[in-house]
Amino acid sequence: MIVWLAVALWVVIVVWSLALMRVASTNDRDRRPRPSPVPARPRIVPGLGGNRQRNAWIAQGAILAASVAAIVLLSRADQWDQFDLVGLIGVLVVGSDFLTLRAKRFRISGSFLGLVLAMALLGPAPAGAMGIACASVDAVRGRTRGIYLLNNLATYAFFPVVGALVLSALADLGMANDGGAAIAVFAVFVGANLLNFGMIAGNTVYLRGGSLREMFLTVFMPVFPWELATASLTAMAVFGFELYGAGVIGLFALALAVCQLLLRSLLRGHEHGEEVLRRKDQLDVRHEGMVGLLLETLALRDPSAARHAAAVAHYSRQLARAAGLSEHEQAVAHTAGLLHDIGKEALPDHILLGRSELHAAERRLVERHPADGARLLLRVEGLGEVAHAVLAHHERIDGHGYPDGLAGEDIPITARILAIAEVYDVLTAPDSYKIPLTAVEAEDELRRVAGSQLDGRLVWLFVTQVLRGTVVDTAGRMADLETELQVQRRMRGMLDQPLVLGPPTA
Repeated sequence: MIVWLAVALWVVIVVWSLALMRVASTNDRDRRPRPSPVPARPRIVPGLGGNRQRNAWIAQGAILAASVAAIVLLSRADQWDQFDLVGLIGVLVVGSDFLTLRAKRFRISGSFLGLVLAMALLGPAPAGAMGIACASVDAVRGRTRGIYLLNNLATYAFFPVVGALVLSALADLGMANDGGAAIAVFAVFVGANLLNFGMIAGNTVYLRGGSLREMFLTVFMPVFPWELATASLTAMAVFGFELYGAGVIGLFALALAVCQLLLRSLLRGHEHGEEVLRRKDQLDVRHEGMVGLLLETLALRDPSAARHAAAVAHYSRQLARAAGLSEHEQAVAHTAGLLHDIGKEALPDHILLGRSELHAAERRLVERHPADGARLLLRVEGLGEVAHAVLAHHERIDGHGYPDGLAGEDIPITARILAIAEVYDVLTAPDSYKIPLTAVEAEDELRRVAGSQLDGRLVWLFVTQVLRGTVVDTAGRMADLETELQVQRRMRGMLDQPLVLGPPTA
């Protein structure tokens, strides 16, 4: 039962740890430096930096000297007699430092498990000596120098001695009976961890400035769940040692190494995911710029094109929402509305800008623009559904549309929505090739062709919900390209989400 509870605790704590890491990394992405209008000049106090360095050297040197003296004075032969246990824990302490995990703002070392085991099973002298050895190995690997090296040595000599003395005092009070030693080890592990952080972070804040509280929240708290998990593993190791001997320590050392490696894989996967998101954000920005550039290019030839694209996009999104479509499908309809006429870029000026009746050959050229536009959009990753909507937006419910003669439900719903939005804007816009109708006349025309040219149910939704209380202003916000591009930015990412299919709705 205890083992299963421990396993459940580990799962909960690891999930908690990863969630805190995600929140911390999200806050890092969202945090932006705020420029000051006038650069502030730092206030320099003569001699302050030198005084702090000197004070830090004195304080850390005193702590290290006192710790070494305590190690020497408290050392007894019986603490070193168990050569197998001393060697095993020593290898665990030093070896765990090679499994240190580094993330953006923190590092997770496995050496604490071995150090606390040394405090509980060997005593203050071996624990302090192993702490110094651990800090020395870390200095060689991390090339730590100067006051920071001294701070690490002092810290890793001090808290193992203090922790071992606390555990010894608790044992004298009877805490070593009936599993009480495991509870004491868990508590001392947490306390030593806080002491370690306080000494390292306090030295950094004292020398460089900053807030110890902020460092605690942003550096220590994301790691704390993992440290609780390691504390529970250490307590279980002590409990197992009391029952089965030193062999249990080796099993827990192996478990720690496996967990560290698994967490390393998770952290690397998390970092890779963040890098993918960062690159995706860059691609989204470029995608938005590409959409705007294409529409502006088309508008250079046909000044009404940008307004028409914005209006169709606006109506399409509103109708998709009224029809109960998902945010993904709303994004497809909106993007298709912006880009539905992109295939007209290939048309000659006399057709694109002309207002006279088209000949049969010219009409065939015009009827190619959905296929031309879809072919262009299919070359852009993530716009496949948009391309299908663009391809079919001139199909008719009765099957007499183009380019493929699709009918009824065979026409994608986003294309049926797009068709209604485009027809309404063409009927009411003063810059279209037809004499504009009033809103009431346009609604009557939509009802007239419902069921033959346009989807009857969608026409009803458009008239009763989208147009209800709406005043069309061709110069206003609903027909403004920049407004719809801003909507596109807010909806970015929806195009990349998979469409979840459910039961058909009535």
